Amino acid sequence: MMRAYRAARILTMDAQRSVVEDGGIVEENGRILAVGPWKEVGGEGACHDLGSVTLVPGLINAHVHLELSHLAGRIPAGQGFAAWADGLFGAMKSVRPNPSDIERAVRSMQASGTRYVADVTGREALMVRRALDACGLGGHLFREFSGRSRSLGLQSDGMPGPWSPAVHALYSTDPVLARDVKGWCCARGLPFSLHLAEVPGENELFLDGGGDFAGFLRSRRILPKSFAPSGMSAVACAGALGLLDSRTLAVHCVHVDSHDIGHLAASGASVCLCPRSNAWIGVGAAPARALHAAGVPLCLGTDSLASNADLDLWEELRAARTLLGDDTPLADLLAMVTLNPAKALGIEREFGCLAPGRRAAWAFLPADFDPSASAPEVSRNCAR
Repeated sequence: MMRAYRAARILTMDAQRSVVEDGGIVEENGRILAVGPWKEVGGEGACHDLGSVTLVPGLINAHVHLELSHLAGRIPAGQGFAAWADGLFGAMKSVRPNPSDIERAVRSMQASGTRYVADVTGREALMVRRALDACGLGGHLFREFSGRSRSLGLQSDGMPGPWSPAVHALYSTDPVLARDVKGWCCARGLPFSLHLAEVPGENELFLDGGGDFAGFLRSRRILPKSFAPSGMSAVACAGALGLLDSRTLAVHCVHVDSHDIGHLAASGASVCLCPRSNAWIGVGAAPARALHAAGVPLCLGTDSLASNADLDLWEELRAARTLLGDDTPLADLLAMVTLNPAKALGIEREFGCLAPGRRAAWAFLPADFDPSASAPEVSRNCAR
């Protein structure tokens, strides 16, 4: 059945028509047929007046660990990475993931406007996919690899729905395995993800193998036996291994300098910021303003409930706005949760903007992001 939805304002994120005042969206069977002024499209389909709201494309959470949802509130904030990681390892041994916690987390994301997620999964891919399907939320699953090099054997892996392999981090993964995973993704045109330059001491580890973080990894037997210092930063090492390109989602990038930022920009890789998770764990704040100024495509992720109070992307965007500065254009902020992750994940024909042919998936812009929030209401009826 064809339906027409009216809103006071639509921010489409579509270059052909970016802002529509007193606008309408016509959809049928979950697909957008038309977007435009209400006087042009309002005669099509059954009318649904959404009121004096601003619509934006459905939000995309570019980095989340839903299988850790059962750990909400179990790991204290602000104690540093080593204490957080030890708390995580202990909690994972004592409490198992369960479907109800994951589904509850998915529904909370959905309620705040998220329509697609990039979820990093370990053993509970099926549980995560079932929760996404039950809630009608789209998602790409990254199956995370770490440890020593081994045969991938992914052709018959049986992962449900859209997915691709990923690497946990260069400090926990043999470089041969990291290259193999990235090569598998490249051969199939699939997105690739890794945690990169998140932890204080990560660069020191790659430069000379020393430092407190190196000691932590060795004492917990996380560092692969094959590890050898590269004499480069974590970002430069990732580049040398061929892991950075336009289909790479480099997550966190907290500890990067101007040379690293230049490398990321030249590679075309997208960077997924997780500012509230970084603050929760206590690893620092990413240089978001410098990354943005260099033209690095920025995305946002909430990370998991083991390192965040909730999975609300608007709250994450508020934190990112603080890092970027209040002068950051609204379109640039919205791109971090719409266009940029859609391109990084290869779903830009489905999500990321409100345009004919795309999924009929939108969110409501909160008043504190909306420069028109104080404007007079338009006449709220379905007449054209």
